[in-house]
Amino acid sequence: MRGFYFIIDNTPIHKQIEDMLNERNRDYKCIFFPPYSPELNPIEQFWALVKRKVQREKFEDTETLQDIIINAAKEVSIRHLRNIIQHSKNQFDNCLNYIPI
Repeated sequence: MRGFYFIIDNTPIHKQIEDMLNERNRDYKCIFFPPYSPELNPIEQFWALVKRKVQREKFEDTETLQDIIINAAKEVSIRHLRNIIQHSKNQFDNCLNYIPI
């Protein structure tokens, strides 16, 4: 595989991925998210939605909490997920073009 990108956040351990790829002369490029940029990562936006739904619920034990999390995740519509992904793509293009997000 050549000409591919690894899109990763700035966690220090991820620097090792870039070093490994360079050492092995792979034709991969790493693109690092700017610090604290959840708008570029759809999963962060998804979990924010789930978290808001979970915070509104009361639970008695971990089993109930697990059920609440699963149900909250199921409530996020496919349409909403597509919108989240499109928003991230738009923001990512801005980021690549050095437009502040």
